[in-house]
Amino acid sequence: MRHASLAFVITLGCLFTLGACSSSSSPAGGSGGSSASGGSSGTGGATQSGGTVGTGGAVPSGGTPASGGSVSSGGVTSSGGSAQSGGVTGSGGTPASGGAAGAGGAPPTGGSVATGGSVQSGGRTGSGGTTQSGGATGSGGAATGGSSTTGGAQTGGSSGTGGATATGGTATGGTGNTGGSTGSGGSTQPPVTCTPAYTGSDSRPQLTDAAAACYTIKNSLAQAGTIGSLVRDDWDPSAAPLSAPASPTYTVAADGSGTHTTVQAAITAALASGSSTRVYILVKPGTYRELVCIKPASGVTAIPVTLYGADSDASKVIIVYNDGSGVTVTTENTNPCATPSGTTHGTSDSSTVIVSTRQFQAMNLTIANDFAEPADQSSVQAPAMTIQADQLVFQNVRFLGNQDTLQVKSSNVTTVARSYFKSCYVEGDVDFIFGRGTAVFDGCTIKYLTARKTGSTIFAPSTESSHSFGMLIIASQIGSASGSNSTYLGRAWDDSSGTSPNGQIVIRESTLDGSIRTTAPWTTSTQGRAFSASGNRMYEYKNTGAGAAQ
Repeated sequence: MRHASLAFVITLGCLFTLGACSSSSSPAGGSGGSSASGGSSGTGGATQSGGTVGTGGAVPSGGTPASGGSVSSGGVTSSGGSAQSGGVTGSGGTPASGGAAGAGGAPPTGGSVATGGSVQSGGRTGSGGTTQSGGATGSGGAATGGSSTTGGAQTGGSSGTGGATATGGTATGGTGNTGGSTGSGGSTQPPVTCTPAYTGSDSRPQLTDAAAACYTIKNSLAQAGTIGSLVRDDWDPSAAPLSAPASPTYTVAADGSGTHTTVQAAITAALASGSSTRVYILVKPGTYRELVCIKPASGVTAIPVTLYGADSDASKVIIVYNDGSGVTVTTENTNPCATPSGTTHGTSDSSTVIVSTRQFQAMNLTIANDFAEPADQSSVQAPAMTIQADQLVFQNVRFLGNQDTLQVKSSNVTTVARSYFKSCYVEGDVDFIFGRGTAVFDGCTIKYLTARKTGSTIFAPSTESSHSFGMLIIASQIGSASGSNSTYLGRAWDDSSGTSPNGQIVIRESTLDGSIRTTAPWTTSTQGRAFSASGNRMYEYKNTGAGAAQ
């Protein structure tokens, strides 16, 4: 399932604080893993850049990066120049073109990853992927951490250092920023829930100022655990951008000049290292055609890992593979994190990169799937990445694909899995940002490709109906290389494992170009259920540009 189209202007950056939202407990749900601990945030990150993966030929003709396929992309910044910096090392392709929308130039032309594939009308084929690992909710010693007077907010540390819970510590033991210990204290703040109120038409609902004050980055990422008994840890990765360390723990270089020649080898070493602190993996410029699984071995304590490129040009480091749903399963084309249920791959296990360990971070690189989805099929997906763990951060990372480019998932429908995308670039052409995870896209460029199709959808959230926070898009640029008034912002994905109606998304203070449908930008769900402002919970707030509500 997927549709959409995108071009980009200038991001706006108005963030709200925790005020103006109602506090209450949500209905009881199932069990799930707790949020993770530890993890630092880093610094800044450059805007997305273009570049090609292959050595020539355009992918619409069927080639892959290894044989000539192009995975170049667009994306612009407000400075007037193209964010693209050119092709990657060793390639013969040309960089993506485009002028800065902010300076009057033409929107970027982008670049498709694959060809073919008609709009999918239903859900995805198969499942795949493994569940995330982590401690059980409440493992931080709920009853023994002290009361709110002696072991809580007053003496147990702030949410940034000790975790939040009314009974003496979060299930995770603290936020990812500081790595507080489990059960070391906590606050008595109740869970956050938002009550949407909107103006405008039912087909294009606009949040009121009071309602929008609740849908902020901080509130979206403030709590983890099991829906129905969420725990506040006030995780806020936006407070401290990622930065590169003085020296890496491991170095990946295809030419043998590092500690490892493949990304997976370095990841495996990092997760088995037994390190008590974050492990940093530097990936030198190059194209790494491989499947990557980021998951600790059974029985091994998860270790926070940061995977990064040294250059702000994210096109210089490319991790890419060409796998898709329906492809026959082999040892070579199966991601180590995947567990195919049959003889062919499903959606999740077609992913180039799968992240199933908490507190993972990535910066200054590209993750792509250049599988050529055929034009005569309607249900072929090829994700660049699937994530299903808590407290993940991606900064200045490009995600390239067509249908189902980026899946933000969780281990099960009642477990909250949070991720934060800062200054990232995502491209595709059918539901290419989808899933039930809680994800914030802050200052990102989201581009709908038109080479294969027009009139499709960008977002497809499947947020559980009892959870207030699904996807938040803020201060971002959304559009396409071409097309006018034809691209849908999104639709609800009726995930068979969840309850319907589901899905939740807020797009706020972002720039929408003229390719976005102005009258009814939200369409029927994957099972044909009509869009409902109250049922699907898809809202906007103070967006600008030709595609914004008039």
